[in-house]
Amino acid sequence: MSCCETQNLSVGYGAPLLRDIALHAERGKILALIGPNGAGKSTLLKTLAGQLAAQGGAVLLDGQDLTAYTPNARARKLALMLPHTARTELTSCFEVAAAGRYPYTGRLGILSDTDRQQVHDALCLVRAEELEDRDFARISDGQRQRVLLARAVCQQPEILLLDEPTSFLDVKGKAELMDILQVLAHEKNVAVIVTLHELELAQRLADAVVCVAPSGVSAVLAPQDAFAQDNICALFGLTTDQYAVLFAGSGAKPKPQFEHYIRSGQRLLRCGYTTGTCAALGAAGAARLLLTGHAPESVGLRTPKGIVVEVAPQFCRLTADGAACAIVKDGGDDIDATTGLPVIAAVTLLPGAPRTVTIDGGAGVGRVTKPGLDQPVGAAAINRVPRQMITEALLREADAVGYGGGFAVVISIEGGEAAAKRTFNPHLGVEGGLSVLGTSGIVEPMSQQALLDTLQIEIHQAALKSHRLILAPGNYGLDYLAANYPALHEIPVVKISNFIGEALDMAAAEHFAEVLLVGHVGKLVKLAGGIMNTHSRCADCRTELFCAYAALCGADAATCRALMDAATTDACLDILDAAQLREPVMASLLTAIQTHLDRRAAGAFKVGAVLFSNRNGPLGQTKIADTLLKLWGGA
Repeated sequence: MSCCETQNLSVGYGAPLLRDIALHAERGKILALIGPNGAGKSTLLKTLAGQLAAQGGAVLLDGQDLTAYTPNARARKLALMLPHTARTELTSCFEVAAAGRYPYTGRLGILSDTDRQQVHDALCLVRAEELEDRDFARISDGQRQRVLLARAVCQQPEILLLDEPTSFLDVKGKAELMDILQVLAHEKNVAVIVTLHELELAQRLADAVVCVAPSGVSAVLAPQDAFAQDNICALFGLTTDQYAVLFAGSGAKPKPQFEHYIRSGQRLLRCGYTTGTCAALGAAGAARLLLTGHAPESVGLRTPKGIVVEVAPQFCRLTADGAACAIVKDGGDDIDATTGLPVIAAVTLLPGAPRTVTIDGGAGVGRVTKPGLDQPVGAAAINRVPRQMITEALLREADAVGYGGGFAVVISIEGGEAAAKRTFNPHLGVEGGLSVLGTSGIVEPMSQQALLDTLQIEIHQAALKSHRLILAPGNYGLDYLAANYPALHEIPVVKISNFIGEALDMAAAEHFAEVLLVGHVGKLVKLAGGIMNTHSRCADCRTELFCAYAALCGADAATCRALMDAATTDACLDILDAAQLREPVMASLLTAIQTHLDRRAAGAFKVGAVLFSNRNGPLGQTKIADTLLKLWGGA
């Protein structure tokens, strides 16, 4: 008999994402939710738990609507385990797990001897009893997963909901988790509903399966039907050859270690991870070997984008001075010069330097030779965000074992010096190797036609809401908008990558009346030259444009030469400031940008541009942009 079921359920955030969901979970069985990332599995799970309000229909627990239960009654009925619980300070693992007893303790939250025994038993069940007295903030991510599961078990739920519970767990941890969930379901008669992205685990674990896709949610399926080749290919958008590589086990290519997909048009594209993520993972692996004596089978971290990357190292071994761990760069479906290269982190312990992390570059990592880049001249070309990721990864490993010292890290890239010759690094002022990059930690595929298909859909959807449109090439533009123009939050915003010309054409086809382009000067300055695809592969004439317009404004030969030799647009701005020419040059560039935008729009709509720099802040706006901002209330 079902203890949890849905009737015509719709889920989403403000508007339905998935509709007409009809599933049921039975006590004593494990129901797995599978499907591509972003399809709505977590949204569905949170709605089943009552964390999100249903957008339509109902969730029933033993035939009664979920909303009819009091919070305490609901907490005794079901428990939800999420992997992203915030860190706590000075809280023991026992206290974290004991929070699961609060539905039974009354208003004062005082634990009885029976409650304490329940907490101890739950920690024993998840094999975390040795962590009882440890600080929850100073254990590993895998150990944290166990304690959170113990907290859910402490609620003595009839229904246990788990969202990606295998995140951060190594192979042994995953096997033990499977055992625990099977005990809870098959011996303790709990209904377990779990989302999993690892299909092999889901296939071994599930008694029943529900497939979640952007197009809708399946009925409850038997595992043999859910994991049939035809169904998996349809669910994830795989070809027969891709299925064979991923699941047959005998293909010529290895199975990708990291599987996160984005939908682009009618295709699913596999994401990769940056060299910065590789460096941080390698640092964590090497530190773990030094601090525990055991080489990890896998290492994982949460990237700045919020996506967990967990992979097996190419190697992790002791060295004369410490330990080294190599992570192979995986560009997903956006293969570049760095894909397949091992990024190696060599870590040395510094016991006498509390909480200090020093980071340098080794073979295959370039050195900065020109000003204006993310790092100063002479430093290793390891950007700010990767440095932060490396530092955080090492401090997590130190916290997990109570190590109070510091670390010295040297990042190398095998084959990096040769690969750098196929990049823009020498031109930019990075010599001798590659840069260690990544602001989000994730590489999102850049299939041009798929991106254009998606862009067309998003601009069409925006046209259904408003006759006004904001276009931003990337995340920098989105962040700048949010920080500087909060009054424009109701106007649709579409991220357009480098496809400025195509986006303007699509805006014309959708009959927008007013369009505002907001972007970093490094991209939008190219518009002054009539360049409407701002990818560096198409054109990289930023310094040439600054030089030309500076010459028109009276710059001398030395200033023009300095501009031509500059590595970045921020460096160009510094040179113009020194020559007291920034204001007239920017005014001339903005006039040219407006001319080319008007030419592309061809009278179909009013269009203007706002330029900024992450370092220098607002740089100006075209005449039409100024008019639009005043009209929209953003001035």
